[in-house]
Amino acid sequence: MPHRPKADPVGLDEDSHWDLLHQCLTDTRLDLDVRAASAILLLFGQHLTRIAALPTTTSLTTHDGATFLTLGRTPIPLPTTLADFLTTLADHPAPQAWAANTSAGWLFPGHLPGAHISAAALSRRLAAQHIPNRPARTTALVALACDLPPALLGPMLGLHPITAVQWRRRAATDWTAYLEARTAAGDQGPDRTGRQHQALKPDRPGRPGATLHPGV
Repeated sequence: MPHRPKADPVGLDEDSHWDLLHQCLTDTRLDLDVRAASAILLLFGQHLTRIAALPTTTSLTTHDGATFLTLGRTPIPLPTTLADFLTTLADHPAPQAWAANTSAGWLFPGHLPGAHISAAALSRRLAAQHIPNRPARTTALVALACDLPPALLGPMLGLHPITAVQWRRRAATDWTAYLEARTAAGDQGPDRTGRQHQALKPDRPGRPGATLHPGV
Protein backbone atom coordinates (compact mmCIF):
# COMPACT_ATOMS: atom_id res chain seq x y z
CA MET A 1 0.00 0.00 0.00
CA PRO A 2 1.50 3.38 -0.94
CA HIS A 3 2.36 5.73 1.89
CA ARG A 4 -0.20 8.48 2.38
CA PRO A 5 1.58 11.78 3.09
CA LYS A 6 0.57 13.51 6.28
CA ALA A 7 -1.56 16.57 5.61
CA ASP A 8 -0.29 19.93 6.76
CA PRO A 9 -2.10 21.17 9.87
CA VAL A 10 -4.72 23.80 9.17
CA GLY A 11 -4.23 27.21 10.76
CA LEU A 12 -6.45 30.16 11.57
CA ASP A 13 -6.93 33.09 9.26
CA GLU A 14 -4.80 36.04 10.25
CA ASP A 15 -7.62 38.25 11.53
CA SER A 16 -9.05 35.49 13.73
CA HIS A 17 -5.59 34.78 15.10
CA TRP A 18 -5.00 38.38 16.14
CA ASP A 19 -8.53 38.81 17.45
CA LEU A 20 -7.92 35.87 19.81
CA LEU A 21 -4.59 37.33 20.91
CA HIS A 22 -6.22 40.71 21.52
CA GLN A 23 -8.87 38.98 23.65
CA CYS A 24 -6.25 37.18 25.72
CA LEU A 25 -4.28 40.36 26.35
CA THR A 26 -7.22 42.62 27.20
CA ASP A 27 -10.18 40.58 28.46
CA THR A 28 -9.95 40.77 32.25
CA ARG A 29 -12.93 38.42 32.62
CA LEU A 30 -10.66 35.51 31.68
CA ASP A 31 -8.51 33.83 34.32
CA LEU A 32 -4.95 35.10 34.27
CA ASP A 33 -3.40 31.68 33.66
CA VAL A 34 -5.71 31.09 30.69
CA ARG A 35 -4.78 34.47 29.24
CA ALA A 36 -1.06 33.82 29.70
CA ALA A 37 -1.07 30.27 28.32
CA SER A 38 -3.16 31.34 25.34
CA ALA A 39 -0.84 34.23 24.57
CA ILE A 40 2.20 31.92 24.61
CA LEU A 41 0.37 29.56 22.27
CA LEU A 42 -0.75 32.31 19.89
CA LEU A 43 2.58 34.13 19.80
CA PHE A 44 5.12 31.32 19.94
CA GLY A 45 3.26 28.21 18.76
CA GLN A 46 4.27 26.03 21.70
CA HIS A 47 2.79 22.61 22.40
CA LEU A 48 0.52 22.68 25.42
CA THR A 49 2.69 19.99 27.00
CA ARG A 50 5.58 22.48 27.04
CA ILE A 51 3.48 25.45 28.15
CA ALA A 52 2.01 23.46 31.04
CA ALA A 53 5.49 22.44 32.25
CA LEU A 54 7.19 25.86 32.19
CA PRO A 55 9.17 26.26 35.44
CA THR A 56 9.25 29.62 37.19
CA THR A 57 12.97 29.56 37.95
CA THR A 58 14.45 28.98 34.48
CA SER A 59 11.82 29.96 31.93
CA LEU A 60 11.24 33.53 33.13
CA THR A 61 14.17 35.91 33.62
CA THR A 62 14.85 39.64 33.65
CA HIS A 63 17.76 41.64 32.24
CA ASP A 64 18.18 45.42 32.11
CA GLY A 65 14.53 45.97 32.95
CA ALA A 66 13.22 43.58 30.27
CA THR A 67 11.53 40.24 30.88
CA PHE A 68 12.51 37.19 28.84
CA LEU A 69 10.84 33.83 28.27
CA THR A 70 13.11 30.88 27.51
CA LEU A 71 11.50 28.15 25.42
CA GLY A 72 14.67 26.80 23.82
CA ARG A 73 18.25 28.05 24.00
CA THR A 74 17.54 31.68 23.10
CA PRO A 75 15.67 33.93 25.58
CA ILE A 76 12.79 35.83 23.97
CA PRO A 77 12.00 39.42 25.06
CA LEU A 78 8.34 39.64 26.01
CA PRO A 79 5.75 42.32 25.29
CA THR A 80 4.98 44.26 28.46
CA THR A 81 1.48 42.86 28.92
CA LEU A 82 2.54 39.23 28.63
CA ALA A 83 5.58 39.88 30.83
CA ASP A 84 3.27 41.25 33.52
CA PHE A 85 0.99 38.19 33.24
CA LEU A 86 3.84 35.73 33.66
CA THR A 87 5.54 37.69 36.43
CA THR A 88 2.28 37.74 38.37
CA LEU A 89 1.84 34.00 37.88
CA ALA A 90 5.42 33.33 38.98
CA ASP A 91 4.83 35.33 42.17
CA HIS A 92 1.60 33.51 43.04
CA PRO A 93 1.77 31.40 46.21
CA ALA A 94 1.34 27.65 45.88
CA PRO A 95 -2.26 26.40 45.57
CA GLN A 96 -4.16 26.00 48.84
CA ALA A 97 -4.15 22.21 48.60
CA TRP A 98 -0.34 22.21 48.74
CA ALA A 99 1.67 22.30 51.95
CA ALA A 100 2.19 25.77 53.34
CA ASN A 101 5.96 25.64 52.84
CA THR A 102 5.81 24.23 49.30
CA SER A 103 6.99 26.44 46.45
CA ALA A 104 4.80 26.30 43.36
CA GLY A 105 7.79 25.99 41.02
CA TRP A 106 5.60 26.13 37.91
CA LEU A 107 4.02 28.99 36.01
CA PHE A 108 0.93 26.80 35.68
CA PRO A 109 0.70 24.62 38.82
CA GLY A 110 -1.75 21.76 39.02
CA HIS A 111 -3.94 20.43 41.81
CA LEU A 112 -1.47 17.79 42.95
CA PRO A 113 1.25 19.13 45.28
CA GLY A 114 4.47 19.80 43.40
CA ALA A 115 3.01 19.06 39.96
CA HIS A 116 2.24 21.35 37.05
CA ILE A 117 -1.13 21.38 35.32
CA SER A 118 -1.61 18.61 32.78
CA ALA A 119 -1.70 19.45 29.07
CA ALA A 120 -5.15 17.86 28.86
CA ALA A 121 -6.52 20.07 31.63
CA LEU A 122 -4.95 23.16 30.08
CA SER A 123 -6.40 22.23 26.69
CA ARG A 124 -9.88 21.96 28.19
CA ARG A 125 -9.55 25.38 29.82
CA LEU A 126 -8.49 27.00 26.56
CA ALA A 127 -11.19 25.19 24.59
CA ALA A 128 -13.79 26.54 27.03
CA GLN A 129 -12.78 30.02 25.84
CA HIS A 130 -12.94 28.94 22.17
CA ILE A 131 -9.17 29.02 21.67
CA PRO A 132 -8.30 26.20 19.25
CA ASN A 133 -5.00 24.62 20.18
CA ARG A 134 -3.68 23.13 16.93
CA PRO A 135 -4.85 25.83 14.49
CA ALA A 136 -3.48 28.55 16.78
CA ARG A 137 -0.13 26.79 17.04
CA THR A 138 0.07 26.32 13.27
CA THR A 139 -0.65 29.97 12.52
CA ALA A 140 1.91 31.19 15.06
CA LEU A 141 4.65 28.92 13.73
CA VAL A 142 3.97 29.77 10.09
CA ALA A 143 4.10 33.49 10.89
CA LEU A 144 7.37 33.14 12.79
CA ALA A 145 8.91 30.86 10.15
CA CYS A 146 8.00 33.42 7.49
CA ASP A 147 10.22 35.97 9.26
CA LEU A 148 12.99 33.93 10.86
CA PRO A 149 15.44 31.48 9.28
CA PRO A 150 15.58 27.98 10.78
CA ALA A 151 18.91 28.75 12.44
CA LEU A 152 17.14 31.33 14.62
CA LEU A 153 13.69 29.75 14.80
CA GLY A 154 14.89 26.41 16.19
CA PRO A 155 16.95 27.70 19.14
CA MET A 156 14.33 30.32 19.98
CA LEU A 157 11.39 27.89 20.18
CA GLY A 158 13.22 24.69 21.12
CA LEU A 159 12.52 23.05 17.75
CA HIS A 160 14.65 20.33 16.20
CA PRO A 161 16.61 21.74 13.22
CA ILE A 162 14.68 19.54 10.78
CA THR A 163 11.37 20.68 12.26
CA ALA A 164 12.42 24.32 11.94
CA VAL A 165 13.28 23.76 8.27
CA GLN A 166 9.91 22.10 7.68
CA TRP A 167 8.05 25.06 9.15
CA ARG A 168 10.12 27.42 7.00
CA ARG A 169 9.06 25.47 3.90
CA ARG A 170 5.45 25.52 5.01
CA ALA A 171 5.64 29.29 5.49
CA ALA A 172 7.12 29.75 2.01
CA THR A 173 4.33 27.63 0.51
CA ASP A 174 1.64 29.62 2.31
CA TRP A 175 3.20 32.92 1.24
CA THR A 176 3.42 31.83 -2.41
CA ALA A 177 -0.21 30.70 -2.37
CA TYR A 178 -1.23 34.04 -0.83
CA LEU A 179 0.54 36.04 -3.54
CA GLU A 180 -0.92 33.87 -6.32
CA ALA A 181 -4.43 34.35 -4.91
CA ARG A 182 -3.94 38.12 -4.74
CA THR A 183 -2.60 38.24 -8.28
CA ALA A 184 -5.50 36.16 -9.59
CA ALA A 185 -7.93 38.54 -7.90
CA GLY A 186 -6.16 41.58 -9.33
CA ASP A 187 -5.47 42.83 -5.82
CA GLN A 188 -1.94 43.11 -4.51
CA GLY A 189 -3.29 43.41 -0.97
CA PRO A 190 -1.35 44.58 2.06
CA ASP A 191 2.32 43.84 2.47
CA ARG A 192 2.42 40.92 4.90
CA THR A 193 6.17 40.52 5.08
CA GLY A 194 7.45 40.55 8.63
CA ARG A 195 4.01 39.65 9.96
CA GLN A 196 5.09 38.29 13.31
CA HIS A 197 7.70 40.97 13.93
CA GLN A 198 5.32 43.74 12.97
CA ALA A 199 2.57 42.12 14.98
CA LEU A 200 4.49 42.83 18.14
CA LYS A 201 4.71 46.54 17.36
CA PRO A 202 2.03 49.02 18.48
CA ASP A 203 0.84 49.72 14.92
CA ARG A 204 -2.44 47.86 15.37
CA PRO A 205 -4.82 48.14 18.31
CA GLY A 206 -4.55 45.21 20.65
CA ARG A 207 -1.14 44.03 19.52
CA PRO A 208 1.53 43.96 22.21
CA GLY A 209 3.98 46.81 22.04
CA ALA A 210 7.37 45.21 21.54
CA THR A 211 9.39 43.92 18.63
CA LEU A 212 10.32 40.26 18.61
CA HIS A 213 14.11 40.03 18.52
CA PRO A 214 15.34 36.83 20.20
CA GLY A 215 18.37 37.05 22.42
CA VAL A 216 19.46 39.12 25.37
